[in-house]
Amino acid sequence: MVACMSGCSLCGASLTPVLGECVHWQVRLNLNQNLLGKLIIVLRRHEEQVVALTADEWNALHQQVRLMTARLRAAFEPDHFNYAFLQNQDKHVHLHIIPRYAKPREVGGLRFEDPDHPDHYVVPSPERRVSGAVLDELAHLLTP
Repeated sequence: MVACMSGCSLCGASLTPVLGECVHWQVRLNLNQNLLGKLIIVLRRHEEQVVALTADEWNALHQQVRLMTARLRAAFEPDHFNYAFLQNQDKHVHLHIIPRYAKPREVGGLRFEDPDHPDHYVVPSPERRVSGAVLDELAHLLTP
């Protein structure tokens, strides 16, 4: 198993606040907050094939998905969730949790909308990078 791969954007330190971690996974806010609370659960070893996950990694991923879905519900009350292994830009195994909203939400003085709800969101969707202060506020709302 490769612990870290040179040149992989998901190996090593996170560019956004870490919301939680376990032996196998690290939960990070997504840099793109075009949908409020969008996050990724990143495998802590470098692997590019989802089918190569071990049973322990799958079980730990399930626990992280349940935990983070509950935290997102408590913080922002999303109306729906999308879960996706996309790996188009970053081959490193990671799962996106994408909250969906029927109505706008406000956090950190910013208005977050989901104009495509309940349909598919536009791909590629317009990117929305927020300040470090807003990322920190989101992290605070999503951690116990």
